[in-house]
Amino acid sequence: MMMSKKKIIALAMSAVMAVGMIAGCGSTNNSGTDTTQTESTEKVTPTFMYFVANADDNFDATNTMYTELENEYKDKINFQLVNVDENPEALENFSLVKDQTPALIMLDTSNNISAIEFKCSDKDKLKTDIDNALGK
Repeated sequence: MMMSKKKIIALAMSAVMAVGMIAGCGSTNNSGTDTTQTESTEKVTPTFMYFVANADDNFDATNTMYTELENEYKDKINFQLVNVDENPEALENFSLVKDQTPALIMLDTSNNISAIEFKCSDKDKLKTDIDNALGK
């Protein structure tokens, strides 16, 4: 089942409001105890939403890392790379990522946010977030 962009945005925004503004690579990992989200028993393909901006430190290295992760997990994860400079609408829908890129919002197999990372370009940490979303 493919999720619509609006449903992904709604899920992400409701979870972000519940989690609050947390900054720093590796600082957020939803353990599933957030009672504001409705649990879904239907398993879906996890989604890796990665927000970048042209002014990000190490922009080219971040894009290379993203491509490597996408190639490694392409059969298990939906990947969405969003350049907020090229897609200003993304900042309207995900205002929390403004001036916080690169930023990751990871949705797990139940469509719950399993990780949010700001200013993170640590490939090993992002791989851990992906593996956690896959239930590994």
